[in-house]
Amino acid sequence: MDRTVDSQTLSISPEKEIELLGFNYDTDSELEIDERLGPFSNNVTFKYSNVRDPLGEFWNKSETVCVADCCGVYAFDIRPEQIVDVIKNLDIDTLVNQLEGVKEQVLASDAQIISYHRLNYNFARVSFLELLDYLITQVKQWV
Repeated sequence: MDRTVDSQTLSISPEKEIELLGFNYDTDSELEIDERLGPFSNNVTFKYSNVRDPLGEFWNKSETVCVADCCGVYAFDIRPEQIVDVIKNLDIDTLVNQLEGVKEQVLASDAQIISYHRLNYNFARVSFLELLDYLITQVKQWV
């Protein structure tokens, strides 16, 4: 049984798309990232405190097209003008650090498939890194 995923595109603005490259589950290794609470996910004190999690809030506020359980990454509106609106009340420095932390996890692994639970989507490594670079660049404009 061939478990290949075909390439698709993710629109991030009227003139820009990210190509979500295909991959094969049978030949490519997988890295699972579950960043429900960003880099603090293993910190019980943080998990049950009132400290805000900018990355979690970013995803929650961006999930406006549908819900991730249904549409995966396509449930999120990550156009530049939407990002500006989403981050205006977030701790931008922490958000950038969290996004960069996710990127570091990917770069530290040899895995070619990135399973990002919050987005309910499996990405080819290069596509996920492109998405992270785009988000980091957009958010850093407001630091």
